[in-house]
Amino acid sequence: QKSAKDGSSGHDSDRFVDGQSDEKKVKKKKKSKTQAHGEAVNTDVPLSVAEENADAKPSQIRTFPSGLSIEELEAGKPDGKIATSGKKISVHYIGKLKENGRVIDSTVGNAPFKFRLGQGKVIDGWDVGLDGMRVGEKRRLVIPPPMGFGSNGDGKDVPPNAWLVYDIELLKVR
Repeated sequence: QKSAKDGSSGHDSDRFVDGQSDEKKVKKKKKSKTQAHGEAVNTDVPLSVAEENADAKPSQIRTFPSGLSIEELEAGKPDGKIATSGKKISVHYIGKLKENGRVIDSTVGNAPFKFRLGQGKVIDGWDVGLDGMRVGEKRRLVIPPPMGFGSNGDGKDVPPNAWLVYDIELLKVR
């Protein structure tokens, strides 16, 4: 089939020659508008498929120019409060080294970790990666060294220049 978008016709550019709609073109136009803040958007998944899977297990991964990667593992409550800079939040998390998967820190079996978002109280990867998260949402953050513990490490479990992987669940926003 030849599509009209290849320049063979100057009319009805969203339709195939046989009259069927070119849904992929429409979806790509929508996706390109969602690219903001220098994020790379996964264009392999049509927009409607990502929306349909919002109730299932979404696999939406956003990667920033800094190398920070945010994957939504589980959607939050539709009416859940949103974590924004300045808000006090509570989270459960497991932190691992990307290189070998060794657990470096965790709240499993402990009280949730509480801090004020966007105030430099945690590593930069958290301040950026948790912004916009809804209560109940679970995210996986893959954090490059400059947004983690950098060229020094943390002096204990995190070696210098280590990439980190955190699975985080937002429990509360105040």
